Amino acid sequence: MPLRQLWLVSSLLLVIIGLAGGQGVILILGLLLLLTGGAARLWSRLALERLSYERLFSETRAFVGDRLPFTARLTNRKLLPLPWVELREHFPEDLPPAGMHLSTSHLPRTGYVLQATALTWYERVTWRYEVECRQRGYYRVGPAWLRSSDLFGLFPVERREEGVQRVVVFPRIVPLPELGLPSQRPLGERRGGARIYEDPLRVAGMRDYQPGDSTRRIDWKATARRGYLQSRIYEPSATLHLLVALNLTTLEQTWAGYNPVLLERAVTVAASLAAYAHEQGYAVGLLANGSFPDADRPISIPPGRHPQHLPRILEALATAGPFTLSPLEKLLEAESHSLPLGTTLAVATALLPDSLMAMLCRIREAGHQVVVLSVAEEEYENAVKGITVHNVGRYMQQWEMGQP
Repeated sequence: MPLRQLWLVSSLLLVIIGLAGGQGVILILGLLLLLTGGAARLWSRLALERLSYERLFSETRAFVGDRLPFTARLTNRKLLPLPWVELREHFPEDLPPAGMHLSTSHLPRTGYVLQATALTWYERVTWRYEVECRQRGYYRVGPAWLRSSDLFGLFPVERREEGVQRVVVFPRIVPLPELGLPSQRPLGERRGGARIYEDPLRVAGMRDYQPGDSTRRIDWKATARRGYLQSRIYEPSATLHLLVALNLTTLEQTWAGYNPVLLERAVTVAASLAAYAHEQGYAVGLLANGSFPDADRPISIPPGRHPQHLPRILEALATAGPFTLSPLEKLLEAESHSLPLGTTLAVATALLPDSLMAMLCRIREAGHQVVVLSVAEEEYENAVKGITVHNVGRYMQQWEMGQP
């Protein structure tokens, strides 16, 4: 019989025996047991009422190798004291508190830290420690469990705190020379210096169609209204555009899984190149054949130069996983129609199949500069004239050996 029922049955039985047999001692004992059990049961029921828990991070975005200060705070907002309270806070295995042991949890790739304390009325207890950012990724800290009881420990109660804290750990950024890329013009020559391009994303007006105009310039709605062909006039732009394309496929046979080393290399190269281009004043965008967390659409961020644009790109790269939605060449085919003139396409990949190479050739023929950064260690023989292929795999291997 459960304890919460045994005390009630036992105390009532003693009261009945005491009354029936005229035994005052047994009656008093039964009444005391009934009173004590009832008080303990009420205490337990109120133990977690108005008991609040807060988890606080000083920052929710960091780089690999950083440590984030973390604060856990329990507050008893009532007159009833708590003889003991247990807090179980869950952390991802790659985001553990420094110097603390993570106990095994029922949640996958997650452990928990156990803290215990006593709280008097209206008392607050705070624990402070640092969380180690061991691996890039998109993490959830939590949920937490609170456990307490009455003064005698007869009726423990437990409550789950549903809220979680999301933390993003950015990928590493490596100086380009360590990737085997030239520090000057790693993306190739900028022909003609600061060239002026027409930006197809910024329409300035309309004019009559002229022989030689591209069909992509024709505005069919304006043509229908006026009855003859109309061409768009675009605003000029001297901004250099870079689209970083990340291929998350690392094995030719996708059913065989993925190569984690090559995946991390490709993400690191993409992040390093985006950071370099942002510092050089490029309008940087990102395209990857993976998906955002809890989404089924490819990672796609159009080129931009806003100060918060690079953190958006790094956050997207932090979430990139091994599962792909489609081959990269299909995404590039859909994206190629909206690339501003003069855009440089930089592809970070472990594989360079013929289908991808054919798509890159078509993009180059459309007037865009194409650069491939291969993170594999072998040399590719299917590179064609006009497309620069940098084999950064062996440099990445040397860089990895020097990491702690």
